[in-house]
Amino acid sequence: MALIRKYFWLGLVSTLALGAVFAFLGVYDTDNLPFQKRYIFWTSTMVTGTAAGALAGPWVFNHVLRGRNTIAQLAVVAALISCPVLLVIVGFSTGFTSSWPTNDLPMQYARVFAISFILVSGTYVAAKALGVIGVAAVSSTSDPSPITKFLSRLPAKYRGAELYAVSSEDHYLRIHTDRGEELILMRLSDAMRELEGAEGLQTHRSWWVASKGVDEMSRENGKQTLMLKSGVAAPVSRSFAKAVREAGLGGL
Repeated sequence: MALIRKYFWLGLVSTLALGAVFAFLGVYDTDNLPFQKRYIFWTSTMVTGTAAGALAGPWVFNHVLRGRNTIAQLAVVAALISCPVLLVIVGFSTGFTSSWPTNDLPMQYARVFAISFILVSGTYVAAKALGVIGVAAVSSTSDPSPITKFLSRLPAKYRGAELYAVSSEDHYLRIHTDRGEELILMRLSDAMRELEGAEGLQTHRSWWVASKGVDEMSRENGKQTLMLKSGVAAPVSRSFAKAVREAGLGGL
């Protein structure tokens, strides 16, 4: 609750402050208006952008582009916010008479997008500094799965990915996912401890395989392997063959 209040006050103060700054500078050719009207214009615009961001932000970050590149997420949010903001600007500029030439809209939208992207990025940095971002994501699922916790060790693009397997390479672990592979410095025993309770099992002294990561089982020269959905073959040693068979991985 304290973080929500902190975020609310951050948005409110930012809106009032930016409205004053934009009014003072006479941005967007508004310097010919009295300061009071400029302030009302820019504050209304900022309120619209803040409200649109409150709706678009969680939708983009937690659903549409979850775990993707942050710059891309911010760009999409800015693009969505720019639509209602542009309508407000057009409304004020034309006296809400729709007399603005339509051939000028693309250029106006580009200008609004540039400003929106800067403001959205600034808000993101401020919210992250205040601890708002990250806490909300954790609170959305009161008990995140072991796989979700484990993948949080990886770069942002792997957040929300589907885990296929974990294989040991010297002092490193290769993490196999539907978004590619990544190496991290960790022991397999520690990884398996973190993945306890997840749907999967150890198939080899150097492999742990997720149940949903298996495409099929193959056997060659008496040796069993599990083909991951990524096309990588995960070995099955004799000591773990019974457990793999009982788990029904790959039709075993």
